[in-house]
Amino acid sequence: MFDKLKTLLRSGSSLSAVSPFNEDGDGIHVSLSELLAQKRFVPLLSFDTLGFSKAEGLGLHRSPFRGRGMEFDEVRAYHQGDDIRLIDWRVTARTGKTHTKLYREERDRPVLFLGDFRPRMHFGTRKAFKSVIAARILAALAWASREHGDKIGAIIMSSAHYFKIAPHRQMRRLMEVFNAVVAAADDEGKAKGMLLSDALAELRRVSKNGGRVYIISDFYGFDEECKKHLTYIARHCDVVCLQIFDVLEETPPPPGTYRISDGSRSVTIYTDDQKWRKEYEKLFVEPRRDLESFCKSRHIIYISLRTDKDMVQTVRRGVLTAGER
Repeated sequence: MFDKLKTLLRSGSSLSAVSPFNEDGDGIHVSLSELLAQKRFVPLLSFDTLGFSKAEGLGLHRSPFRGRGMEFDEVRAYHQGDDIRLIDWRVTARTGKTHTKLYREERDRPVLFLGDFRPRMHFGTRKAFKSVIAARILAALAWASREHGDKIGAIIMSSAHYFKIAPHRQMRRLMEVFNAVVAAADDEGKAKGMLLSDALAELRRVSKNGGRVYIISDFYGFDEECKKHLTYIARHCDVVCLQIFDVLEETPPPPGTYRISDGSRSVTIYTDDQKWRKEYEKLFVEPRRDLESFCKSRHIIYISLRTDKDMVQTVRRGVLTAGER
């Protein structure tokens, strides 16, 4: 019986329980208007602004990100108060006078989103499908990044769709990202789609030094190949991994007898066996621990986001907590 349930949970089937979905939309589908409405969360997700704290007022928490990239501008004579770490020793030795390097902040930082909307993301038993939560938080973070003056780009994948949108500051580019998210989030195809490792390989290819990367997924299929690509990306970008999950993936339902279906197959499960319950939890807990441990070792911000929790506050707390370390 456990093997039957495990097969259904891992097959990419869109399992769902009967429950009310009552947030912005119906919790199953995603609309463009719903993504546009996420702009209201910009004040809570502007992490680049120093002074944000966990309270609503200002505080002294520093940004958890490294900031925009810096481009070399010129060399000039050293002035009192200049950072001695920026002294140009070659020019100083050649001229006999101390010189320092000047850098200017890049005007446009690329912010890339990897949005995973493969079949396993079409699952939910509480407020919304994982795919819907992923779409909403991606839109909210994209709005916050654009308001900060960053370029927005994305790789969006689903069962039948694959979109690659190059970073740009234009509003129409943000709309391209949102339209791709709508198409992918509402893709009801059953094919497995591309591997997460393939998407990360492409992300590795297009990410730029000093950029920021948000990976929004349930991280199913996070293997050694994924780790290799993500390690490389984290060396030159700020990376945030947002793992979306449903409460039923984390913890089995209360002891009892349940009949579940993916629309074409159905099984009866008996959840009162303690050995079965422990094996069930291992399906989710062990891979999550592995992902979290990996992220910590690579200085990647890891945030676990359960579908029935406040998505913005969860992400806000996760990023600000990382900034305190």
